[in-house]
Amino acid sequence: MTPSSSPRSNNFIRVGALLKTRENRKLALSFGGAAFVGSKLHGISRTFDFWSRAFPIWLRYRRIEWQRRSGNLSDAEASSRLEDLHEKAADDILNAILHMRGAYVKIGQVMSSRPDVIPKAWVERLSSLQDDVPGRGGKVAKKQIRKELGASKSKHLIETLVEEQIGAAATGQVHRARLDGNDVCVKVQYPEAKGLYKKDLATVRLFLRLLQPEWSPVMAEISRRFLSEFDFRNEAVALGEVRANLKSRPRIDDVDVEVPEPLPELSSKKIVTMRYLPNSEKLADWGKARAAALPRYAPWSGYLLRRRLRRTVVALLAYHGQEILLDGVFNGDPHPGNLLVLDNDPRRIGLIDYGQTTRLEKERRLLLCELIIALADKDETRAVEIFTEAGFKTKKMDKSIIFQWADLWFNADYVGPLNPQSHIEKLNKFDAIKGVPEDWVMAARVRMLLGGLASHLGMSFKVAEIWKPFAEEALENA
Repeated sequence: MTPSSSPRSNNFIRVGALLKTRENRKLALSFGGAAFVGSKLHGISRTFDFWSRAFPIWLRYRRIEWQRRSGNLSDAEASSRLEDLHEKAADDILNAILHMRGAYVKIGQVMSSRPDVIPKAWVERLSSLQDDVPGRGGKVAKKQIRKELGASKSKHLIETLVEEQIGAAATGQVHRARLDGNDVCVKVQYPEAKGLYKKDLATVRLFLRLLQPEWSPVMAEISRRFLSEFDFRNEAVALGEVRANLKSRPRIDDVDVEVPEPLPELSSKKIVTMRYLPNSEKLADWGKARAAALPRYAPWSGYLLRRRLRRTVVALLAYHGQEILLDGVFNGDPHPGNLLVLDNDPRRIGLIDYGQTTRLEKERRLLLCELIIALADKDETRAVEIFTEAGFKTKKMDKSIIFQWADLWFNADYVGPLNPQSHIEKLNKFDAIKGVPEDWVMAARVRMLLGGLASHLGMSFKVAEIWKPFAEEALENA
């Protein structure tokens, strides 16, 4: 078929013929204008819906804090009221997310991965968003697969596609299918997902800028990264690249990691197909389930399980440090739902969902290596120099505050008398953030998400100490 006779060309010819008359042009403008206005109204409606749900929750929390500060509530009374509010707010937040979907699902996933920062009741409710978001069924998936891959290439996938999805999230859903006698996963993007994300993230950024400004600079970069995951061809390339990088290096400790093999010939902008990782279970769930099943009369078994899990989590931190500092190509979204135990063996871990793969320029990667070494060596002066050189700025440029931020980004979570959010607010109130190294935000997010996994399992780590050998190797090889 020649280009001039392709279906797309024929469609353009038909449309051109239709628009020759004045009446048809006016009609097209009317429909186009209505669609444009409808889109704008839908965005305004979602923004209003978000604010009508989120602002009252924020206000209830602030009211308790204001009453505590004014002396109308004692610390014990405020703590008791907060616990009650956590329970009520958790249900309200989950219901709001499931009602609105879009980017709010992704934000809920992030919150559920930080039990050290987010209230326990919130984490328990929002954890269902990791892999239990209601999907839309096989009919929607098949239609999108056929549209993206064409009738010929999609025929076998559609015929073998399992109707019930194995996972769903904000951007789409995942189904299992068969190919050459093997199971594959097909990740399908919802047609309207990107448009919703843009509107939702703009709303959240405004909310943070007005009410929680300490998070605003970081959220700006995270929003950009969220919007980068809508071309699934990039994910297919990233899966292959990271998989090759990991296979080219020795195993870390006794833990093997497996990244699904992508199938580029069956992938497109809105479809990505990859080999299926069978017999998998979320690492956090696996650890908690094994701990709960231990007999009370065998404390030694509990010690062995904790030691085993600790070795696995340290290895995962090391693998991600290797991706960031040596390869400069890494998954910016290793939340608990993306870290899987394979075949009931915590020495075999599956790493999935590389939609938010991030790349670091060599010069910036090596500068980050220097910061990791300074943090591991507890060299506060050097760490502050590097972090400010990278682009972290505050109003007063207080060195103590800047070091605390550097340590929080790339080493360890806050431990102290305040809850983590109050600590962050206190830092920002004393010396407000004016700029951040945007290209380092996702690397810091990796540290924080994996710190959240460790917290889920009752552990904590100085991550800079684990990453230091990779930083030194990268600088030696530069």
